[in-house]
Amino acid sequence: MMMHKTLCGWILAMVFLSGCATNFDPRSVDSDGLYSAITADNVDYIHGAVRAGAISPNQRIPAPGYSAGAPLITLAARAGSVGVIRYLIGAGADLNARSPYDETALMLACFFMSDQEGRGASYEQHEAAARMLVEAGANLEATRDGYTPLSYAAYQGRERTIRFLLSRGARVDGYVEDGITYLPTPLMMATMMGHAEVARLLLKAGANARLRVEAGNTAFELARKYRQTHLYSMLRCAEGLPRGQKFLHWCDGATSTDSLIPAGLFRR
Repeated sequence: MMMHKTLCGWILAMVFLSGCATNFDPRSVDSDGLYSAITADNVDYIHGAVRAGAISPNQRIPAPGYSAGAPLITLAARAGSVGVIRYLIGAGADLNARSPYDETALMLACFFMSDQEGRGASYEQHEAAARMLVEAGANLEATRDGYTPLSYAAYQGRERTIRFLLSRGARVDGYVEDGITYLPTPLMMATMMGHAEVARLLLKAGANARLRVEAGNTAFELARKYRQTHLYSMLRCAEGLPRGQKFLHWCDGATSTDSLIPAGLFRR
């Protein structure tokens, strides 16, 4: 199953540094200076440019991955620049402005992680950015054909961020219509990437393992497709639960032996 163009588009963008059209006029602003200031979390530079009238809080500028322009707040979220985000929020920036790949600042804050001085992946700054955006009123959901911030966090295995988004009311399955989802659910995203603890967290929160992507797979079928063998039993158990039965009661300890799966659960 092919993943939706927004997430794939971004992953490709990181490699090919491509972008889409915008109304930005590169002659009017030092876009390189602005981008450097954003990535360095230089609030004074951004504040000065806005105060001087050189840019607006909703300015779009070219940047690596977005050669034709993206909103300042999305670039700050991608960089984990919490100071710049705080300033842009206060200056009235559109919290739900989208990149050329249809990604909001909150989605990017939920996706990216920082490599701090070569000591390995960390996401404290990006987690702080995500919390700040949510507290300011950023949209937790998406359109019918869009990924959600929760989907992005699940793809990356961001357990703390997922707990926070769920606590603030994010829909655990995203957009669902008549038992069909038009994009992989957060559970499916975690499954494809093999994030067992995230998958368990989502199932405990009520994720529906019986959902099927339109003309595609359930989470258990995706686990088989991507050979995430350590997820088979848990997802098989969750998919087979009768309606009304809780994952936490029946399946939370399911192992590769299927020893905790209720007898006869999979009889059709």
